[in-house]
Amino acid sequence: MIKVLYVISNLNVQGPVRQLLYLCKYINKEQIRPYIVTISQTSFDKSLHSKFLELGVVIFDLKLKEVKSILFAHTEIQKIITDNNIDIIQSFGFRSDIISSKLINVFKITTVRNTLLFNWKMVWGSFLGTIFGNIHRYYIQKFDSIIACSTAVHNYLRKLLIKSYTIVNSLDTEIISERLNFELITEKRKLLNLPIIATINITVSSQLKGKNIEFLIKSFQANSLLNSYLIIAGFVDPVIVQECSKYDNIIIVGKINNLKDYLQASNFFISASLHEGMPNAVLESMAVGTPVLLSNIPSHKEIFEKANCEIGKIFDNNNYNDFFLSYKELLNSDYNKLSSNCIDTIKNHFNARKMAIEYENYYFAILKI
Repeated sequence: MIKVLYVISNLNVQGPVRQLLYLCKYINKEQIRPYIVTISQTSFDKSLHSKFLELGVVIFDLKLKEVKSILFAHTEIQKIITDNNIDIIQSFGFRSDIISSKLINVFKITTVRNTLLFNWKMVWGSFLGTIFGNIHRYYIQKFDSIIACSTAVHNYLRKLLIKSYTIVNSLDTEIISERLNFELITEKRKLLNLPIIATINITVSSQLKGKNIEFLIKSFQANSLLNSYLIIAGFVDPVIVQECSKYDNIIIVGKINNLKDYLQASNFFISASLHEGMPNAVLESMAVGTPVLLSNIPSHKEIFEKANCEIGKIFDNNNYNDFFLSYKELLNSDYNKLSSNCIDTIKNHFNARKMAIEYENYYFAILKI
């Protein structure tokens, strides 16, 4: 029995936590026993704790604030490792990496889910971003092994002379569903107060500038796309919300708990991201049969390469002419075929059951069992 302790700041609803949930759900618990330690979870309203507990995962909540956690969390985690005979720790995130790098007498893994230095620069700007990015780079190189969430991230790390092993982000097979028929889509659009007869596109935004949401907004303000709708889920700057209020075809729904409903009600998912690790929202849209229109960044192109069939279109990022051309080509494509190909791609290449098996094999390999 291999015992693995996952170190993470909190279990709030976000991409890395969902990936961890899928892993804990499908990993063979007769061979691998998962534990979790949260460093700073103090509020449990938006946490997925209950989901992990239902899977039989033991959770330790340290409840330490940020500065205190950097100073003292590794001591508490080291005790958990000793008391429970932990074989492997796997770290998720910047602060967790700093803390976990200090642990001893255990095999240490970290998980990289973005284009490290570029991501930090997008969050903190060129000066501070470079500093934080290099600090993060320093700490992840202290680990025994590094897992990249995509081939794109693996290749990026290789350019930084950092070795990594690739296990691609995937989706729970229970999320996968066939594309709704016209009647059910109509019902869903009525419930969501969306236009019934219209081409509806959806994107997911956040506070990260790398989502490049302004490009999509300007695209749908153009005369040629005024008859197409763009739904924006997630955080949008209040100034941008105000500017978009005069455009009927741009619908900002903010942070929502029913993204799947909006994905099913939409014709296409669009992303103009400047960088991604392996975008959950894109995979989730494909899992319900919603084709995609994506910027030409490495992780997006990786999805198309794995699909090896038509699932949508790639456009030159920040190029309005190419975006409009790609969108027009998408409208003229065989929609049913695209939809079916999207679902098959998730089943065959982004399946959480397969991801769990890869982790199982990886854990046994590194411990040479």
